[in-house]
Amino acid sequence: MSRLLANASSVAMTGARELARLIVPVCCPGCGRDDVRWCDECEAPWWEDPYRSEENAPRLHRLGEVPIAVWSIAELEGSPQLMIEAWKDSQRRDLDSFFKEAMARAAGSVAAEITTAKRIAVIALPARRSSTRRRGVDLPAMLATACAQRWRAAGSDAVAVPALTMRRAESRGLSARERWRGAQQSMRLSRPVDGTRAVVLVDDVMTTGATLAAARDRLEAAGAVVCAGLTLATAPMRGKSPSVGLGWESEADELSDTFDGRGGD
Repeated sequence: MSRLLANASSVAMTGARELARLIVPVCCPGCGRDDVRWCDECEAPWWEDPYRSEENAPRLHRLGEVPIAVWSIAELEGSPQLMIEAWKDSQRRDLDSFFKEAMARAAGSVAAEITTAKRIAVIALPARRSSTRRRGVDLPAMLATACAQRWRAAGSDAVAVPALTMRRAESRGLSARERWRGAQQSMRLSRPVDGTRAVVLVDDVMTTGATLAAARDRLEAAGAVVCAGLTLATAPMRGKSPSVGLGWESEADELSDTFDGRGGD
């Protein structure tokens, strides 16, 4: 009798899984493997230590100045790109916790390199309001909160501060020049930032660095000290990195316009 009950239970569970799969298909967003939320191979890059990525962002560079240091976990290509696209554009809300944990690990890994300050303001780059409404969550703000929580757990006085807003249209598909001009014109400071706190900027994806540069400019104009940036992924450069960025409207723009418009800024 017990064996019959066990078999019936197993059949029922199998049927329930099959029905759930029909209603909400489950597959790895990085490779399409069935019946897993994400596979080990596609998860692996998100456990790597972050790397310095500002050299892949020409709009962070100014003549005679050292660009802001930016760390990223992965390059925006292959399975990392597909996972982020599923998270941002395909309603894979089950990936919220995945990327929060990845960002928290990254924040802990590079904490000492980002700043030695004990008082930190973690500021998310603003998401479009329409995107936040559609997703039901502000993704960059979620990542900023994860960073602040990780640094507080390590003993720092870190707070996530929603200090920036941006009135802008969709940036994906725009040239680097258009993205830079739009970011500079649209970035707004929505609340003051405590000048005694070191500022770390956080975003999901960096492409040319235009939005991050605009955020830095707006904050520094208000007296804040921006020390670093942290992103999940950065789009790799196509070809050699330009040696100049901000303030140039000729050769550098022509070079930057060759980069694609994948996600982010």
